Amino acid sequence: MKRPLAGVLLVTAVVVGTAILGALLLRGNEPPDDGFSLRRPALGEARADHLADGTPVWVIGHADGTVDVLSGFDPHTPSHLGKLLWWCPTARALDNPHHGSKWDEYGVKLGGPAPAGLASWETAVQGSRVFIGEVRPAPPIGTEPAGPPEIERVWCRSDDGVVVHTFDGWPVWDSVGEAIEAAPTGWIMVEGRLVPQGGGIVRLCSPSDCTDGVDTGIEPPSPQVARLDPWLDPRFLARVRDGTLVDITRIVHLEAAP
Repeated sequence: MKRPLAGVLLVTAVVVGTAILGALLLRGNEPPDDGFSLRRPALGEARADHLADGTPVWVIGHADGTVDVLSGFDPHTPSHLGKLLWWCPTARALDNPHHGSKWDEYGVKLGGPAPAGLASWETAVQGSRVFIGEVRPAPPIGTEPAGPPEIERVWCRSDDGVVVHTFDGWPVWDSVGEAIEAAPTGWIMVEGRLVPQGGGIVRLCSPSDCTDGVDTGIEPPSPQVARLDPWLDPRFLARVRDGTLVDITRIVHLEAAP
């Protein structure tokens, strides 16, 4: 049976229009050229993960099916010592257990001394993978957070099932000098001690030898902090730049959390 011309044209227009719309949507969700991706989280899941260069990130699956990839670092670095964040499931938010800054699941600042929200990355979700694009700026201060305000959330302590970054399988440099000489790309883990040298200088020393070390831009803690806070953590994240270690960052140790 012949179909009326008007009907054929209408069907054709619908099919073509749907195809064009689908192509446009797919193009807007194309993975970056480098093709780097992370595992897609389940709805409501927040997972600690790492980019290709070892950068710690949080991959957060929202209830609406969207995914955000947020920085794992607190932008607040007192004494110029970096800090990693943990995820508190009961608050559904990120928290710095050392200084108390907090952010919602989209990186919006909820409270604490941090000067900003958390930076994130453009994402393209395809199937079970989340492809990573360019860095996006942090949400500006004053952005309305998702969910309740800070005071109404149930915040975690060290025994509350928090989620932290782990570094299983990472090589550990136990010689600061050898790490600098090798100049590896990306983030590395260094075993050592932060030792005040006098004159406001703090040196990151290898575990047994401070002559095998490097002066840092980290400021020495007050005597009160040095006694009460596990300041001399045995392992740190860092990057090698121009013959020295930069971005030295303290790793969250659950037994050291308040």
